[in-house]
Amino acid sequence: MAVHIVSGSEDGERGGAPILCIEDVTKTCLEYSKGETEWTSVLLFVPLVLGLDKVNPRYIPSLLATFTFPQSLGILGGKPGASTYIVGVQEDKGFYLDPHDVLQVVTVNKETQDVDTSSYHCNTVRYVPLESLDPSLALGFYCRDKDDFDDFCIRATKLAGDSNGAPLFTVTKSHRTGDRGIAETSTVTCTCEEHEDEWQLL
Repeated sequence: MAVHIVSGSEDGERGGAPILCIEDVTKTCLEYSKGETEWTSVLLFVPLVLGLDKVNPRYIPSLLATFTFPQSLGILGGKPGASTYIVGVQEDKGFYLDPHDVLQVVTVNKETQDVDTSSYHCNTVRYVPLESLDPSLALGFYCRDKDDFDDFCIRATKLAGDSNGAPLFTVTKSHRTGDRGIAETSTVTCTCEEHEDEWQLL
């Protein structure tokens, strides 16, 4: 599985919403497969800063919407000094697992189907109000194949278009100006802004 970290530009220092460049992800997949295949499964991380001391409320609807994506793996983030793995949301709460809890590794295969899998579960449901999250966080997505990635890009482009000028991230086909968004078989048009680097909400 290839791993791709989304940034604003090649050097990762561009302000504004990060840009997922389809050409870059394709290159990552080709490099991972050493040119043997055009595409491979890919893990996408989108690092974000969504405010100063806490998440700007303007971003919360978009954060919630990412959990409707079939490719969503959740959010890496939490409170300052206490990182968590948010695996689901309900209303204004993020349900999380604590990556600092040490659990027993369990190997399940045909020979060991009766092993104790209690470490796969937690006894207490933990949640955090989304508005109290540390604004530095990362979204995670897993695309199993090219069709899944294309579906993700369509959903992400629509989410950016529905964000009222405050997208979490945008999608572009290449680094060339005016090449924003991805269309679903030429029927969905991109609603991304041309000049998203002119602002940054904090």
